Amino acid sequence: MADASVDERAERRRTVIEDRNRKAAEVTAGAGDRLRRLLGDDNWSDLTTLMRQERLALRDLLQPPHGLTSRFDDLNQARKQKADAFLRARKIRRDELAEIREDYHEALADVLAPCDAHVSPGFHLADNLDAWLRLSPLHDHALPWGDIKPDDEPGPHRWAVHRPPFFGFTFGFLPVRSDNFVVDRVHTLNPSLGDVGITTTMDNSDADDFDYASADGFSTVAFSFTPPTSGLVEVLIDAQSVLATHHLETEDEWGWSESRTSQQNSLMLDVLHPDVAEPSYAEMSVFVEEEDEDATHDRENLTRGAHYFAHLFSAGPVPAGQPVIVCAGTRSFDKSGTNDVAIHSESDFRWFISSVEVRISP
Repeated sequence: MADASVDERAERRRTVIEDRNRKAAEVTAGAGDRLRRLLGDDNWSDLTTLMRQERLALRDLLQPPHGLTSRFDDLNQARKQKADAFLRARKIRRDELAEIREDYHEALADVLAPCDAHVSPGFHLADNLDAWLRLSPLHDHALPWGDIKPDDEPGPHRWAVHRPPFFGFTFGFLPVRSDNFVVDRVHTLNPSLGDVGITTTMDNSDADDFDYASADGFSTVAFSFTPPTSGLVEVLIDAQSVLATHHLETEDEWGWSESRTSQQNSLMLDVLHPDVAEPSYAEMSVFVEEEDEDATHDRENLTRGAHYFAHLFSAGPVPAGQPVIVCAGTRSFDKSGTNDVAIHSESDFRWFISSVEVRISP
């Protein structure tokens, strides 16, 4: 059943990729058509020619020996001023361009939004200690290793504790992109140590009028759980942040350019059973930037070494007495829409899964 669930999820990811790419391409084509209608065929042709010529001219000005002492910022600013002069000479209003850009980003955000019905906030353990203590009677003391003996907490809804080493792992990646984007990931998986991580990158070094990308990747450790009764699987994940960095570089190619990039990391639960429709997530760190200039952003919202916890429920019930594979780990969902802005986006998250408590929810 676990194998069947993995195959079903892989097929679903393939369908999602195809659907998102098709819809994102339609949104992009629509924005391009609006831009061409606004500019007119002649102005559109002249603008694309100007942009191509200025890209090549900037590259030539950076060649040695004279390029070694040239200031890139000055050369790039001169290129943008030519684009502004082009708009003024043809009486093209910036607010009309901005309206097309705004509509494009809103439509793209809807298309690339994750289809996550089971999302809840995560918690910093030190700031939510009372909530943590109320969740399980085991939290009054240091968590024991292994399962809990039946006579320690009788009944079908007792907690079982799993800690490293874990026996298995799962991982996955769902990229969506236009032609100018390169989207990639690196998984970190050391199940014997409880070490999981996901690094996602989105690169667009040669920006076009409208480009888009999203990167959806996860890494989890896994263990077996036999439900003593039927119901939803409830888990408490205690995880230490090892690394939690958001990084974004943008390069504005033209004066009316804009980009919107978001990075979102979560702790996650998945139960590999046909009756469980999808994973469940607890958001841990969110980064969102709208940028229309040359800029670099670096942020780390979480504290390295600090404990965080997720309280999650499976997205469907499992039957009694039938062993299931429970997966706990991390997931990052990053996305970007750009309009003549080159970007490099990288999110890098690693977690130490200290313990996973699991039971059938009462």
